[in-house]
Amino acid sequence: MSGSVTGLPHGGWAPRHAVAIVFVMALVAVTGACLQGGRPCGESFCPIDHECLRRDPKDDESKPVCVAPGHRNTCGNRVVEEENDEVCDDGNTTDGDGCSADCTSRCGNGVVDDDASPFELCDDGNTVDGDGCSADCTSDERCGNRVVDEVRGEVCDDGNARDGDGCSADCTSDERCGNRVVDAVRGEVCDDGNTMGGDGCSADCTSDERCGNGVVDAVHGEACDCGAGGIVATDPSCGGERNSKLRGYCRPDCKTHCGDGALAQDEICDPGLPVMTSCVSLRFDFGRPGCLNSCDDLSTTPCGAWNWRREDPVTGEGLRDMWGSGMQDIFAVGTGGEILHYNGQDWQRMPSPTSEELWDVWGSGPHDVFAVGTGGAILHYDGLGWTAMPSTPAHGPLFGVWGSGPHDVFAVGGEGTILHYDGLNWQQQPAPMSDVLFRVWGSRWDDVFAVGSNGTILHYDGLDWKAMSPVAPGVSLNDVWGSAWNDVFAVGSNGTILHYDGLDWTVMPTNTPHAWWLAVWGSGPEDVFAVEDQSTMLHYDGQGWQTMTLPAETTLLYGIWGSGSRDVLAVGDSGTTLRYNGQEWHPMKSTASDYLLGVWGSGPHDVFAVGHGTILHHDGRGWEDMTFPASSKLLSGVWGSGPNDVFAVGHDDTILHYDGRDWEDISLTTSADSLLDVWGSAPDDVFIVGDDGTILHYDGLDWEVTSPPSSVDGLSGVWGSAPDDVFAVGDPDTALHYDGVAWHEMTLPTSERLSGVWGSGPDDVFAVGDGGTILHYDGQQWRAMSSTTLADLLGVWGSAPDDVFAVGENGTFLHYDGISWLKLNSTTDQSLYAGWDAGTTSLVVGSSGSIYRHTRTAPRR
Repeated sequence: MSGSVTGLPHGGWAPRHAVAIVFVMALVAVTGACLQGGRPCGESFCPIDHECLRRDPKDDESKPVCVAPGHRNTCGNRVVEEENDEVCDDGNTTDGDGCSADCTSRCGNGVVDDDASPFELCDDGNTVDGDGCSADCTSDERCGNRVVDEVRGEVCDDGNARDGDGCSADCTSDERCGNRVVDAVRGEVCDDGNTMGGDGCSADCTSDERCGNGVVDAVHGEACDCGAGGIVATDPSCGGERNSKLRGYCRPDCKTHCGDGALAQDEICDPGLPVMTSCVSLRFDFGRPGCLNSCDDLSTTPCGAWNWRREDPVTGEGLRDMWGSGMQDIFAVGTGGEILHYNGQDWQRMPSPTSEELWDVWGSGPHDVFAVGTGGAILHYDGLGWTAMPSTPAHGPLFGVWGSGPHDVFAVGGEGTILHYDGLNWQQQPAPMSDVLFRVWGSRWDDVFAVGSNGTILHYDGLDWKAMSPVAPGVSLNDVWGSAWNDVFAVGSNGTILHYDGLDWTVMPTNTPHAWWLAVWGSGPEDVFAVEDQSTMLHYDGQGWQTMTLPAETTLLYGIWGSGSRDVLAVGDSGTTLRYNGQEWHPMKSTASDYLLGVWGSGPHDVFAVGHGTILHHDGRGWEDMTFPASSKLLSGVWGSGPNDVFAVGHDDTILHYDGRDWEDISLTTSADSLLDVWGSAPDDVFIVGDDGTILHYDGLDWEVTSPPSSVDGLSGVWGSAPDDVFAVGDPDTALHYDGVAWHEMTLPTSERLSGVWGSGPDDVFAVGDGGTILHYDGQQWRAMSSTTLADLLGVWGSAPDDVFAVGENGTFLHYDGISWLKLNSTTDQSLYAGWDAGTTSLVVGSSGSIYRHTRTAPRR
C-alpha cells in the first residue's frame, strides 16, 4: 500500500518528497489552525478539516497526530491502523528504517523481511539477542553465517565451520597467538594473551616453556628438548630418543649431553673432557685428539705429523706463492695462470682468466683476494670466481701484492712500478728509484715496505715512498715480512737475511753464504721460516736460524705461508706443496754403535752423550767422538754445571771430569760395581748414585760416601731442585729424599724398580720405572700416574710441569702435557734411555748409538 501519491517505485524520489510535502502542508495547516482557532490535538492543534488520531489506537499513552483529509488508512500517515493491516507507521514509505514501506513489518514481529535492506535472516517475534535470532533479525546466531555474533562469544565468522583458516570452527577464535584461545590446529599449546616469551607460554604459543615438551625454549636457557613421557620431539638431532640422564642427545634438564663435560653412554667423546688417547692411535705422530661437536667421533684437527711432509700434487705447474684467510681457505698461484684452492680437505684447481705467470696472491678476506703476475696481470676473486681487473696505468710485470684492507692494496713490479688500489681504481704511485721490486708488505696503511734488486728497500709512510739506507747493496732482496713495525725480515741472494728493529736494518748470521732465499713468513717474532732455491729451509726461534729437514728430492721452493705455528705450508715447482705441524723428529748421525745411556748439555751447541766406551760431543752442527781415560768402560750418566765443568759416571767406580779441554779420571773406590747417575746443584754440590745403594757427594774439594737410611739394593737415578731437596730412586720400591742433612726413605705406591727421576720443582717430581710405572710427587706424597704403556721406562726429563717426557724400551716415547701422558711416535724399535731438554729442542739417546732430535718450532700449548 502506498501513501497519497501512487505510481512511483518504492524508495524513489517522488514518494519521499510527496510525504515531505504532505508533512509541510500539514504543519502549515496546523499553524494556520492555531492562528485561526483550529481543533486541539494533544499539546498542539489540527486544522479544522484534519482528524486527530492516536499513533497507536491500542495504546492510550501514545501521542496523537493530525491526519489530513483523505489520508486515513494510508501507510505513511504516522498512525498504526489495524484495519489497514499495519504493524508500524514511521511516517514514510521507505524500507530499511525499521518499518517496511507498506507498514506491515518490523524486526520482532515474527515476519522475516528478506526482500529489502536490511534483509532479515530471521524473526523470532522479539528483539532479544542470544535466542537464535539477533536483536536486529540479521543473524540466526549460527557460526558460519558470516555475521559475528558477539553475544554468542564469536570473535570472527568467515562463512564456514572449518579450523585453520583464520577463524576457528566455532567462531570463537581468530586463530592468532595472543588471543587467549589455544588453537591446536595452528600448533598452539598455550595462549596467555600476549606474544612475549619467558612467561610460561612462548611468543608463538607453540610451547608452554616446560623442559620435556619437545620444544627448545631458548628464553629459558634450553639447548635441546627431545621430549619426556609420551612426547617425542621432531628434531633430527634427537634421533628418536627422549631426554635421558644417561644417553642420547639431550639431558633431563634440556642441556645437551655433548659438551657437558661428562661422557654419556653412547658418546665416543665429549668436548668438555680431554681425550685420554694419543693421536698416535689415529696414525699421527703426536698430539691429543679433539672431539667433534656431535660427540660421536674423535677430531684429528689437533693431531700432527713429524717434520715437513709432501702432499699429493694436483698440478704440474710451478707454484709461486700462497695466501689464506684460514686453514680451510688457502689460495696458491703459479705458472700458466694456475690457481689452486685448499678447502681444509684437499687442493682443487680453480678456473683462471689468464695464462700469465702469477707471482703473488693476497686477500683481505675469503671474498676479496688479489693475484698479480707477468704482463701486468691483476686478478680479483669475489668469492664466486676470478676476473681480470682493468688497470689504467701502463706497467710491466707485477711480482708482489699486499694490502691493509680491501680499499688499500699495493702491487709492485718491474722498473720500480708501484700501483695502489683504493677500492675503485688502480693508480700508479711515484717511486724514488727504478729497480725491480719483488715483494711488498706492511704492518698498516702508513707503514709499508717494498724490496727488490740491488738491495733496494723502500718505505711508505702514508704519503710518500722513500728509499731506506742500503744494507746489502747488489743483493737481490726477494721477499719481506714482519710480525710488527719493529720486527721485519727481508731475504735475498748471497744467503742474505736482514732484520729491521724499527730503527735500523741489520744482517743476520745464517752460515749460508751461497743460498738464494726466495720467501720469508712467520707466525710471530720467534717463529719465522725462510725458503731458498736449493730446497733448503731455515727456522728462526728468536735466538738464531736453524736448518730444517725437508723430504727427499724436494724441488725448488718459492713461497711459504701458514695459519699459525702449527700449520705451515710451502709451495714450489712441479705443483709441490709441503706441510708442517710445528714439530720435528729426526735421527741424527752418530759415530757410536753401542748403547748411549746418558745425555746432558749446557746449551744446544754444547751437548754430551755417554755410553759403552763412548763420549760424544755435539757443537750444534754434528756429533764428534771425544777422547777420555778408561775408554773401555760403560758410562751411564752425565751432568755438568757448565761447559767447563762436566761429570760422567759409569761401571767400575768410573768418575770422569771435563774442564772444557780434557776429560780426567777421578780415582775413587766405592762398594758399588756401577755408578749409574749424576746430578748437582752447583760445581761444589754434586751427587752420584749407584749399585748397592751407593751415594757420593762432592763439595768442590772432596768426594764423600754417604750411607742410605736403610738397606738399598741399588740407586739408578738422582735429581734435585736445590742442595737441600734431592731425590734418588732405584730398586725395588726405593725412593730417598735428602733434606740437606740426611737421607730419608719415602713411601711409594709401587714395588717396581725405578730408573729415573726429574722434576720442575720441590712439589712437582716425576719418577719412572719398570712396567710403565710413572709416579708423581706433589710435595706431600707419591702417587701413581697412568702411563698408557707396560713397557719399562728408562728415563724422564722436561722443561715445565706440563712439558715432561719419558722414554723406554722398544722405542717408547711419552709426553705429559699437564693433563695426561700421551704416546709419541718415536719411529723406532730401539730402546731409548735418556733425554735432555733445551727449551724447544730435546736430544734423545738409545741403543745402537741412536740419537734423535725433537724440535718444537711452535710454542707449547
